[in-house]
Amino acid sequence: MTPVAAAAACAAAVLSAAAAAASSPTPTPGPAARVGGAIDHTWSSVSVSVGEALLITRVRVALLERLGDDGLRVTINAHQGAVELSGQVEKKENAELAGRVAQTVDGVRTVANRVTAAAEGQLLEPPVARTMSEVEHGVANALLEAHVKLRLLGDLGTAAFKIGVHASGGVVTLSGTVPDAERRMVAVRVAGATSDVKEVRDQLTVQ
Repeated sequence: MTPVAAAAACAAAVLSAAAAAASSPTPTPGPAARVGGAIDHTWSSVSVSVGEALLITRVRVALLERLGDDGLRVTINAHQGAVELSGQVEKKENAELAGRVAQTVDGVRTVANRVTAAAEGQLLEPPVARTMSEVEHGVANALLEAHVKLRLLGDLGTAAFKIGVHASGGVVTLSGTVPDAERRMVAVRVAGATSDVKEVRDQLTVQ
């Protein structure tokens, strides 16, 4: 094949791949895209009180425990005990179950459940094949993050809002800022004392 022919063949292949990608449905973010960061950015963009942040995180834990990876797809808002759920889940039964689960959490007064089930054939996962063990691993990481967040909020109050928590296989990384060295030590100690945490990596800075 001449260099000109080879270049033409390569260009045709690129155009064909681009056309295929354009015709494929665009998936909405799934657990793989959302595990590892702050859950629903509750802390990074927090405009709620410590009590409301605690309530949101408790609801998140309950949803993860009952809905599995669908629990990562539900967006949670709370104000004075009134909880609002939204988002799309993969399993139809989980759309209704989300509201019932949230209602069982201590501190929840009312639940407005706007969670819906995805249409048949709609992609909710990134277009990467993942095994069930990977899904379960992702949910376990999110649960561990939520448990650490709950303990940090309880011990540090509003100072915990600026602490990022990332969990992977029992290893928890703390990042962000704290007001002083004493609260930095408290954060590391609290995270290390949380059940299922194997190691704490301290990337906190004193502001």
